Amino acid sequence: MSRRRFRTAALGVAAVLAVLALVSTVAPNPASARGPKVAVCVSPSVRSGIEVNATVPKQAADLLIRRTASYLGVCASYGQSARMGKGTIRAFSQSRDGVPHTIGLVMTKDTLKDLPNHPPTAGLWCYDLNGDGTIDQHIECTGGYEYPLQLGKAFRTRVNTPFEYVLMNWNPAGHLPEHIYDRPHFDVHFYMNSNEERLAIRPGPCGMLVNCEDFEVGARPIPARYMPADYSDFGAVEPGMGNHLIDLTGPELNGEPFRHTFIYGSYGGRLTFYEPMITYDWYRDLASGSVAAGCFPIKQPGAWQSAGWYPTTYCVRHRDNRSEIVTTLEGFVHRKAG
Repeated sequence: MSRRRFRTAALGVAAVLAVLALVSTVAPNPASARGPKVAVCVSPSVRSGIEVNATVPKQAADLLIRRTASYLGVCASYGQSARMGKGTIRAFSQSRDGVPHTIGLVMTKDTLKDLPNHPPTAGLWCYDLNGDGTIDQHIECTGGYEYPLQLGKAFRTRVNTPFEYVLMNWNPAGHLPEHIYDRPHFDVHFYMNSNEERLAIRPGPCGMLVNCEDFEVGARPIPARYMPADYSDFGAVEPGMGNHLIDLTGPELNGEPFRHTFIYGSYGGRLTFYEPMITYDWYRDLASGSVAAGCFPIKQPGAWQSAGWYPTTYCVRHRDNRSEIVTTLEGFVHRKAG
């Protein structure tokens, strides 16, 4: 065994011993130990990279979270990561016995520092609308700064859910419509179609700077029974993304300021992504503790085009013991196609 592998194994043993020691301090008598137990992923520290599954009394789990970098639920399966701002973002999932509990994006708190803001996009999706041979980043580009991250291979191949990857978009100047979504914010897309299909949606002069042929495909209507409740299609097809369906009952469309909301995406008459859309200010205030973490219902369609596990809530939390912000889809329910 190499020295590195030996050290990793030793840290794993130490983590398990820490669980036993903390459990004994919280539940010293049999009656306490017989109380409700919860799943917790035990981690001595974020830097160690060690994560060990355990099931312990709720009091012990709370103590672990206070004293270590542990978190509730089964240990995560991590996908791809990327540098963003001064921090790191990473796709992750939590599942057990083929049942998904969570898919999400974790970002270190430093991600909110030194984010790119000029020009307003990375220049990946641009089209010379006026034909002058130059690109005006402010009116001839869309998409912000994007970071596509695959979920872990084991999750994608072993869990019957349509989600394949997370696409994080940072929009320093927001986007249309004006006076609603034109605040600095993040679009956290959870995609159900392949990255190759997404990338094939070309820029052009139609819709929101999309190729006209691709606009026609993107604007194909979803059959009524598959359309989520209260959502409407305004032909908001973008290159490198697809169409965006809007909930007309959303608070930001009814006189309240935009803080966070939920968007559905489609392409070719099928739902293709789930998208919590969250302002920079909301993430910042969540990290500082001035706003509370929360989970919010996702409005459901009446039927599903493909069978599998689908989420019913999206959640945004700050893990104080890990200095991380997590944006997740949760509350998975297995749906039949029909």
